[in-house]
Amino acid sequence: MRKTILFFLLFVTLSAWADERGEKRLERIARHYSAMGNYVVSFELLADGGNQKGVLAVNGNNSYVKIADSEVFVVDSVRYEVRSSAKEIVVDRADAYEKELFDPLKGFAHISKDFEVEECEVEGRVAVRLSPKRSGDVVHIVTAPDGESISKIIYGSGGALVEVQVRNTQKSTEPLPHFSKESYKGFELIDFR
Repeated sequence: MRKTILFFLLFVTLSAWADERGEKRLERIARHYSAMGNYVVSFELLADGGNQKGVLAVNGNNSYVKIADSEVFVVDSVRYEVRSSAKEIVVDRADAYEKELFDPLKGFAHISKDFEVEECEVEGRVAVRLSPKRSGDVVHIVTAPDGESISKIIYGSGGALVEVQVRNTQKSTEPLPHFSKESYKGFELIDFR
């Protein structure tokens, strides 16, 4: 009985230490990208046997994401999502999307509210495992050899696996692409603000 209690206490202590290491690793990753200031990330999304290339550009509190036929512009706390195949533009407050896992405006500040955070190893690299407290997919943030830049992000497991592979990250002095309704003539505008 005493050994069981000792084992349990050791397990609880190690779990708390793993959580603390995971949160510290997330802080390190956030500081790395914050120190870059304005940056551009080229990535590839692998899912369902296919792949799509994309780009994320961050400039202060504003950002731009393009993948396949969708674009998301966040400008001065307004979010414009352009869906080319549906010929529509959805406009909303950016803070309505602050629970998106990798919101460039919030970094990782909110993650521990919704996820158990634990440092682990994936494919021989330092990683952070995010297990949802309620429901959803487990997420692994796999770091590059420096331990602070992101190499890939893996959502789910088994057949429902989605992987985002970071191809290139660099500082940028270029302005973000500018949202202009005139660039999308004939698109339906849906405004939720």
